[in-house]
Amino acid sequence: MSNNPSLQRDNQTLFDKDGVSLFATILSPNNSNSDDDHEGIILTLSIHRQHEKNVVNPTLISLLIEALDMIDTHPLLVNTNNKSLIITGLAFDTNYIPQTSKFFSNGLDLQWMLQANSNGTTKSPSSTLIESYNSQVLARILTLPFTTVAAINGHCIGAGLFLCLSTDYRIMRTKRGYISWPEANLGMRLTKGFSELSKAKISNHTVLREGILTAKKYTSSEALENGIIDIKCDIEELYNVAFDRAVEGLPDSMNLEYFDPRAYSKCCIDVLCI
Repeated sequence: MSNNPSLQRDNQTLFDKDGVSLFATILSPNNSNSDDDHEGIILTLSIHRQHEKNVVNPTLISLLIEALDMIDTHPLLVNTNNKSLIITGLAFDTNYIPQTSKFFSNGLDLQWMLQANSNGTTKSPSSTLIESYNSQVLARILTLPFTTVAAINGHCIGAGLFLCLSTDYRIMRTKRGYISWPEANLGMRLTKGFSELSKAKISNHTVLREGILTAKKYTSSEALENGIIDIKCDIEELYNVAFDRAVEGLPDSMNLEYFDPRAYSKCCIDVLCI
């Protein structure tokens, strides 16, 4: 559908703040003059805080929550079920053309965690951070009532990997970047939420054993071979491949005659045991 010449793509920025952007690509008939007359909406959540390597800290979590709230409430989106979401570390220029960037996410902000934990508060700020990330970001993405796709443009470590695992499909660039559970290397353990998410999305116990207990760094080829990602492709094609996968995941594309977003969300919960 995305390559159908009878359709036009109209982009609208819905959220743009401090290195996190959300825009909608409306797939419309060429003779349409209304946002209501469309063949689907592909949302793109772009995390482009490359100066921080897209690390997960309170600022990023707050921004992601704002973007997810926009998905739930924006007038363009609330009245249609025919939508999908792409999450990526790619930045986009003013013409919505993706720009190459090195990091999807380098994981938790260890510098912030060390500084916050040194303040001597009763409850560890790191624990609060991770709880917030699990409940307000990852759990929301896991149960979104539409298809979600991660376009992994570069290094995808720890909390960044868990963000990818919260989506339905994962597409990774070739040649540069790797995926890793870094906890063993950092002298940390997996939280229960991170552990359950890993087990829900990676069915091969041997892969979990190797990835978690050795902190192995997986290339795109190794990640594909071990079932961590679904597709690998050159960086020049990454966004297009993710976009096509998102279009294929539209309820109308799948010919889901009686699609119910509430039932779909409950299916996500049932399947993932969360």
